[in-house]
Amino acid sequence: MIIDYHSHLGWNRESNTFQTEELLEDMEKNGVDIRMVSALYGYSTAEQNAVVAKFAQEHPDKIIACAVINPKERSCLEQMREVAASGIFKAVELDSMEHCYYPEVCPNIDEIIDIATEHNMPVNCFTGWGPRTMPAQWTYYAARHPDMRMVLLHMGTTDFGYGCVNLVGQFDNVWVETSCMYEFPILRKAFRQIDKSRFLFGTHYPHKFTRCSIDTFDLLHLPEDLRQCMFYENAKSLLGLTDI
Repeated sequence: MIIDYHSHLGWNRESNTFQTEELLEDMEKNGVDIRMVSALYGYSTAEQNAVVAKFAQEHPDKIIACAVINPKERSCLEQMREVAASGIFKAVELDSMEHCYYPEVCPNIDEIIDIATEHNMPVNCFTGWGPRTMPAQWTYYAARHPDMRMVLLHMGTTDFGYGCVNLVGQFDNVWVETSCMYEFPILRKAFRQIDKSRFLFGTHYPHKFTRCSIDTFDLLHLPEDLRQCMFYENAKSLLGLTDI
């Protein structure tokens, strides 16, 4: 089984439509059984989250809803309370590059994390490109909120990959998600230093090819127990998926 922990809905700006069928077709083509989905792009985060919620309700056996919250919006805490209370969303995503803020000084993040923690939702944090996306800017909050569960999306990629690997071992409440990380030296270091229970497989579909994300780990010839943890078991445990 493959659980894709990190993907997005494609969006057509001109028609303001979301590409749900294309996402399902990609899952079928590449053997992805379950996919966590967020809508990072659109005209309104509230509208985007509503689309994801509807999509997850229509395909409960395939789609896991992840909300996107922009902490710079006036209504961000209201939105966070609504998505948490809905019972539909399993996680929340914070993207400091897309929404243009420095995580360590941005208001409302502590409150967003508190709401997520209260509702047992992991907080997925964008890392990897530029000075607003350093893993250390996010683990600042992991230290402040020891009861939260934080996922560093993209493992810091090539900008901060080595530093990300060194950080994870310092925290009991931090996981790493693998999409966009294709640098074998960084991955080999990660698999040596990070416990197998801390890896989550992701694709970053539709921005990256799903097949490339899978093939990366075939080329590394990983032990089967590590592969099972990364591709399936860790996501199942983190998200409390008891019915699969």
